[in-house]
Amino acid sequence: MCETVAEHSFVSRRDNTFREFPPASAQLAMVVAFYGDLTVWIRKADAAGWHFPTSGRKSGETILEVAKRELWESARIVPPRLDLLGAMRYAGIGSPGHGVATKNTTAYVYMCEVSHLSWWYDAPEKEKVTEVGVFRTLPDPIASESVEVVLEAALRARRTGLR
Repeated sequence: MCETVAEHSFVSRRDNTFREFPPASAQLAMVVAFYGDLTVWIRKADAAGWHFPTSGRKSGETILEVAKRELWESARIVPPRLDLLGAMRYAGIGSPGHGVATKNTTAYVYMCEVSHLSWWYDAPEKEKVTEVGVFRTLPDPIASESVEVVLEAALRARRTGLR
């Protein structure tokens, strides 16, 4: 049986190495939305657990447009603004000897503060999102360790300021 393991690393936009991740290199956008002290999470039918709204780039979209689209489609949120938190780099590693190609993917990670959650009365399509939830702590189960890394970075940025 061939198993694939993905490794991930987060790079803050404050880090000097962040310039190695230009917007055009990002294939995914992930958004951490804060509603007061709560974070907004979603679950999709095909996902292993809770995760932040994340989507891939469609032809002609900027990575910021991807983030705004996904936040609306998955959680019915229109943020007043999105702040760039950093980039998550995923390195897919195949099992030795199985000929699995390594595929690197970059996600730009944004965060926002929202004062209004319209999904309470305008739910996302059930085929796309099974559940939307707000949590004070890490929900269980989470889809991957990478969302925990992103949450820690977002909470740190909120405490210390993004500037």
